[in-house]
Amino acid sequence: MKAILAQVSFFEAHFRVHRTKCAALTYPIPLPTSVAGIFGALCGWERRIDGQPKEATEMFFGAKLVRHDGIIQEHMTYKEVPKKVRGVAPVTIVNEPVYVIAMAGEGIEMWHDSLAEGSFKYLPYGGQSWFFPKDITNVRINETVETNEIGNYAPKDIVKDVKVKGKVFLHLFPVVHNFSADETFYFVEGNGTLVLNRNVRSVEGIGLYSLEHFKWMIG
Repeated sequence: MKAILAQVSFFEAHFRVHRTKCAALTYPIPLPTSVAGIFGALCGWERRIDGQPKEATEMFFGAKLVRHDGIIQEHMTYKEVPKKVRGVAPVTIVNEPVYVIAMAGEGIEMWHDSLAEGSFKYLPYGGQSWFFPKDITNVRINETVETNEIGNYAPKDIVKDVKVKGKVFLHLFPVVHNFSADETFYFVEGNGTLVLNRNVRSVEGIGLYSLEHFKWMIG
């Protein structure tokens, strides 16, 4: 199976952590659902009633963090409806992030040519509609493999070891998924490798997942 990969950078990004309410935390790397949304915008996919594009149902998605310029905290105003209560809440932002995003599946070549030429239907956003993309480059196709070593993220229950090479940060966040009862995911920042107790589909060190394992968050 082949995959399309692209390097995408944003001025700022916020991929809201599931279950967080008062203080909006961000994942350092977009989850497969967010990656599907980015590809969906670029390719012009239409959402179904449940929010998931039909083109995404047979695909596998993932992303890897290349670099960023720090995770910072900002404050945003909010309004509760219908109570009409206003307030200010802290929000964590990934500053100047660069990601490699990947989409694997049958027939993905049909999307490659237009993306490689820079012909995008819509510009994606970094988790929230006011976080605009900075650049989209290096669109390419590569073969996927089955491996138990990946460099992006995975459910805690299937991670049996972590290989560290140089400076590495491991983040643990809750993710709504159906891999196991434990919602915790490991996220890798730097030259670390997650060693899993099973093989997953991967391309260039990016673990890829079907959307059937995740809850599609609308909005």
